[in-house]
Amino acid sequence: MGLHNEGLRYRMKSLTALIITLMISIGAQAMAQSEDYQFGVRWSVNGLPSSLSVHGIMLDFTGTPSSFDRRQSVTEYIRNGKNTINLDTFPYEYDAAHKVRVSLLYWEPGKNPNTEARTAFEVVMRPGEEGAKPEVVSRDVGAPLQPRKSEIRFVRKEDFDTLHISLNNRQPMPTWCWEEGDVLRDNDATRDSLTREYRRLHKLFAAGNNDALLAAASTRTQELATATDTPEAYVRHRFSYNMFFDNPDIYQLNSFPEEPLTLNLAADNRVAWLTTEGVQVPIRFNHVQEEGVSSKIRPYFIRRNGQWVICR
Repeated sequence: MGLHNEGLRYRMKSLTALIITLMISIGAQAMAQSEDYQFGVRWSVNGLPSSLSVHGIMLDFTGTPSSFDRRQSVTEYIRNGKNTINLDTFPYEYDAAHKVRVSLLYWEPGKNPNTEARTAFEVVMRPGEEGAKPEVVSRDVGAPLQPRKSEIRFVRKEDFDTLHISLNNRQPMPTWCWEEGDVLRDNDATRDSLTREYRRLHKLFAAGNNDALLAAASTRTQELATATDTPEAYVRHRFSYNMFFDNPDIYQLNSFPEEPLTLNLAADNRVAWLTTEGVQVPIRFNHVQEEGVSSKIRPYFIRRNGQWVICR
């Protein structure tokens, strides 16, 4: 009887210890999952023209050979589960010194992403080396963003090459507008409909109607406020166009192009925008005192309930 009681007490202690261990583990997982990190991408190309996109939505284009180390917040472009980032390069010819580097960053809200961001993982490609392949050179296994190594590749094409990066996001995210738009058809009807919306916006720019322009982009404002954990009023202020309207001696609205525009689709054909030649955009302000320089207005649209909505 005494041996039975001792065994029972031992089993009860073991069971209690196991429950406490499980509670600690579950609590730690809950804390990790409830941490809302913000995300960014950092990239560098030494001496190459380049273009960066997330889910096919272009975030940056540098059409001349450039050397830089640049970073940008991409929280509002990161969804639950699988995500893709492409860094295109436009080489005349690679040499052994060329190196393309892309890092995924994460940081706590309120922290300075320039100095306090952590690297989730980093990919390096040396396209000038024979037989080179993209390499994940560092990885934080505790980060919410993780590389899908088998899907990271460097694709050589006729006009440009692409460092394709696929990753998983383990942090719960909102469902963004660019995930929810109607699936668009790549045809003249879609292009012509979106052209009419661009013309409407161009008239608002010509009239200097800042309030109407910000109202048209209210969805973008709301989602950027959510992504950056900042008040909507602050985001609206950052996107104000009054700088252009208040300085006509510096900024001059370019005429709307007459030729048919090019329709661009991304994010599983849910996001659309128009271009003229290359990556030039229909709405831009020429810099009066700088020949060939302009400030580009580059909205990205979804169509919802039959209406075009500025999503980004």
